[in-house]
Amino acid sequence: MKSCLPRAVATALLLMLSFGGTVRSDVAVPGNILDPKTAGEAWNVIRLATKNVDQLLGENRLAEIPNQISFCSPSLRALARLPSNLDAIAQVEEQTKRALVSVNAIASAAQQNNPVGAKAALDSLRAILDGIVPHFEPKAVNAVIFFCPMHSDFLSDNVKTPCAKCGMDLLTRRIPYSFIYTKPGEPTVQMTASASGPIEAGKKIEVKVRMAKADKSPVLHDDLLVMHTEPIHLLIEEPGLGDYHHEHPVPTKTPGEYAFTFTPKKTVPYRIWADIVPAATGVQELPFANLPSNGKAGPVADTENRFASTAGGYQFTLTLFGGDHIPAKAQQARKMAVTITDPAGQPATNLEPVMNAFAHLVGFYGDYNTVVHLHPTGGDILNQELRGGPALGFIFFPPKPGFIRLYCQVLIDGKMLFAPFNLNIQP
Repeated sequence: MKSCLPRAVATALLLMLSFGGTVRSDVAVPGNILDPKTAGEAWNVIRLATKNVDQLLGENRLAEIPNQISFCSPSLRALARLPSNLDAIAQVEEQTKRALVSVNAIASAAQQNNPVGAKAALDSLRAILDGIVPHFEPKAVNAVIFFCPMHSDFLSDNVKTPCAKCGMDLLTRRIPYSFIYTKPGEPTVQMTASASGPIEAGKKIEVKVRMAKADKSPVLHDDLLVMHTEPIHLLIEEPGLGDYHHEHPVPTKTPGEYAFTFTPKKTVPYRIWADIVPAATGVQELPFANLPSNGKAGPVADTENRFASTAGGYQFTLTLFGGDHIPAKAQQARKMAVTITDPAGQPATNLEPVMNAFAHLVGFYGDYNTVVHLHPTGGDILNQELRGGPALGFIFFPPKPGFIRLYCQVLIDGKMLFAPFNLNIQP
């Protein structure tokens, strides 16, 4: 029996992966941003996207700018046919053509790793936009667009307008500034945790977490956006980074309280991170709470790079695009793939969708504070009958240097598997 997929085969599979096009995001692209129907919708997209480009420039993440600035193009074309003064159509059309040239210049400079050129082109775009503004009503230029979380195609510029399809209150439309990694937002949610008994290895335990807003009011399911089929993802790990659990708690009768059970492998303290996106902000947060134990936790025992792993008899191979000999660096996006073979050494093609993806990668830094959550490139897997594998592509943006343990979570034959990898991120 082969122990793992030959390296050459793994590399070949990596090269077969498609990394082109838009990388799907944790926070879905808001509805209609590529097909604005009104001048208000168009101006809203332009304002949000250009602000996001500013942030990407500030973080020196030029590779992501072409994707972000491209959102402006459909809106500029819409503005060319939607001026409030019909006599200005020709003038606005000419100005939007110039604006599109600037959009292309921003993308081109970013692709050439030229931040000065990208910033200059962004300034040029804004100057052109200032010339277009007088041809539109101020209400349209400054419009805030709201959408229904259940029906993202329903938009309004009036927050008090309920969804025409379900009557739900609307939320502010936002465009995530990155589709690879976004910094967790400033905490607006506080979380505490309590267990039904002491943490003991091999003993199932019930845990309750309580989440509250800054004003102490409870955080309800309706206060959170559903991400990957769930409003709350609990990421649970111990200080030695050797026992990861991913749980989805259910509400109790107490508002803001949620319960789940898990079986720890160690008699040590555990930490619970809640991966949530409050509807009020649309920004991911990771509040955490600790579960104490009578046992004493040890340090991370194994910090060498590990690109191969085993779980449930399946072999997992992590491959970094460009070669594993080139270390991953902090603040630099890196393409990579996980390739899976079955116990007979054959490519595994029976990965089942789990939370609308064929895999989830969750990483814990050795500082026991920083957590990352990645998903494969491509769209959400909405058809539960589909099967994936053997190779899955990811784009990894390590937020800082240091040791990180990545767990690849997959579902095969109804069984959840967690395969760990080690990476040392260089400055």
